[in-house]
Amino acid sequence: MTKQLVVNGPGEAWASAVDGHLRWIHNLLGSLRLPAERRDMLRSRLRAVQARAADPELRVAVFGEASSGKSTLLNAFLRRRLLPSSALVTTRTTTVLRYRDGAEGLRVRTPDGVVLTWPSTAFAHWAGERYESGPTGLEYALERVLTTQLSEQIRGLEVLSPVRLLGDGTTVLDTPGFSVSDSGHRELAVAAARQADLALVVVPAVAAMSMTLVDFLTGPLGDHHDRCAFVLTKVDLLDDDERSEVVEVVGNRLKELGISDPVLLPCAPGEALKEITKPGARRPGASEYLPRFRAIEARIARLATERRQSAIAATVLGLLSQLLSAVAESAETQRAALSRTERGLAALSLPDFPAFLNAWAQRTLDGAGNELNHAAFTSIPVASRAELDTKVVAAVAGDKINKMVEATGNVSRIVRLHLRREAERAVRASADRAGELLTSGAEELARDFATQYSALAVLVGEVWAPPAAATVAATDLPAPDLSGLDHTLTEIGARLTASDNWRTGGGAMAGALAGSLIAPGIGTVIGGALGAFIGKRSPDAARAQFLERARPIIAAAYDEVGTLISESLPRVRGGVSDSVAALCAQYEDEWGDEIARLAAANDRQRAELAAGIAAAEEAATAARHRRERVAALRSETTATRTVPDLEEQ
Repeated sequence: MTKQLVVNGPGEAWASAVDGHLRWIHNLLGSLRLPAERRDMLRSRLRAVQARAADPELRVAVFGEASSGKSTLLNAFLRRRLLPSSALVTTRTTTVLRYRDGAEGLRVRTPDGVVLTWPSTAFAHWAGERYESGPTGLEYALERVLTTQLSEQIRGLEVLSPVRLLGDGTTVLDTPGFSVSDSGHRELAVAAARQADLALVVVPAVAAMSMTLVDFLTGPLGDHHDRCAFVLTKVDLLDDDERSEVVEVVGNRLKELGISDPVLLPCAPGEALKEITKPGARRPGASEYLPRFRAIEARIARLATERRQSAIAATVLGLLSQLLSAVAESAETQRAALSRTERGLAALSLPDFPAFLNAWAQRTLDGAGNELNHAAFTSIPVASRAELDTKVVAAVAGDKINKMVEATGNVSRIVRLHLRREAERAVRASADRAGELLTSGAEELARDFATQYSALAVLVGEVWAPPAAATVAATDLPAPDLSGLDHTLTEIGARLTASDNWRTGGGAMAGALAGSLIAPGIGTVIGGALGAFIGKRSPDAARAQFLERARPIIAAAYDEVGTLISESLPRVRGGVSDSVAALCAQYEDEWGDEIARLAAANDRQRAELAAGIAAAEEAATAARHRRERVAALRSETTATRTVPDLEEQ
């Protein structure tokens, strides 16, 4: 007794289970947030499984290498030489052989979905030939379709025959030879394997078990080992004593591939076809081939009948298993994508909006304060001192030292105007620098704001235009307070006039009085210097002595003016502070509510992401568990039982 590897399935049990799994997938695809393209693909596959589960038709696919005798076997089933030799076939589709009561026919589906039927004028127009309805018409039409450039224009081919192939309700799929160099042929064979309920593998006895065949058996047909029958063709080319040896070798090789009890059917379809088509031309000794072929054909038909339910169940459960794998993979991919988005949101770590503004304000105020302090200490350059000294020397040059009142007035005026000009220039430069800092600070604020919060908008799925940098000009700042400059210069002169160095007699007092009348402060000091020396020394000596004593006083005045500059800047600092506060208030007014809304949307999205990740993970886990249950159910549908083999019939 030989074990038959598949028996009748468990009735409606598998169908009910499949229906439950399909409903679960349908509901899942409606709730799982998959990309539209991926969701549509899964729904298409779901509909395909549903359609296959509802279709009672048994699909028997015939596989074989080129020149293996596959077309000859099918022609013997059809009782006529209808299909062209596989060596000539160039079609890009699998040929479907289906029973139709009455006249034979042909259906061709083009890439644009148009279906053409033979015989018809539309088919003839497409094929570029007149059509015939006589006995040889279909053969000619098939040869045109399968072996010419028309093969490039078809995506579906169906042959309708009044011959019942392998029993009622059975459709035969004629696949292209998977060993040809054209990779498209192998792809078609692989696609046919996915939809085949039973597989007839044609193995030429004269070149059995090639590496190409082994590769196909362990690959695309790896899930069909319990639904395969192996037809050994061309046994007529072997000697009588070689046939049993070849059968044994092939059987052992199949067992090595994991097919525990392979069904081997040796025959000679070519010789049988000769006897069918030309019964009067049989050669001597050929009479054994036709009975043998018919016995094998009956065996295959009986296996198809007995295995119908379980074979269809195995196909449907296999397709369902693949669909569940695709669902699990899609859910896992979605979980990974959502996790990446969640990590992106978490890595953003946005600051609180008021804290963000306060941090910017503090940085800007600190920078402006540092720049203003630096300006106070480096306010009047050395070149300015040299320039003033040159002017003072010129004011008392030559006999100008002899004209006390005029010289004193000139020196006093020169010193005061020069120091005022330098003080104003330094303060103005500091104010301009503060304005530049405000402008760059406003640009920094806009840039940082865009970087921080536009990323948030993008992550929550919104198109968001960040603000442009506000323009802050230096003229917007208040002018420095230099109202104490003259008073400071006067105090410097008065303090130095009281020094013992200047108390040298009536001449000094007269000079001081004259100087005070011309210019307060500095004028008094310089006037005293002039008064102390005029009339007592030569002009050169008087001039040198005067400059010797005046220069320290002027240097001290520079230091005092520097202090004055530093004390005049608080108004500038206050202006900077007011501008910074106004800019923060502007951002708060214009964007505070928007940022709060985006932050709330971010929180909601993170919560949705967490829920989506959990749902995707749960779906992937459930799909994997369901796939395990489907695999167990499939094992139940392929339980073994013993039936008589061919030799015992």
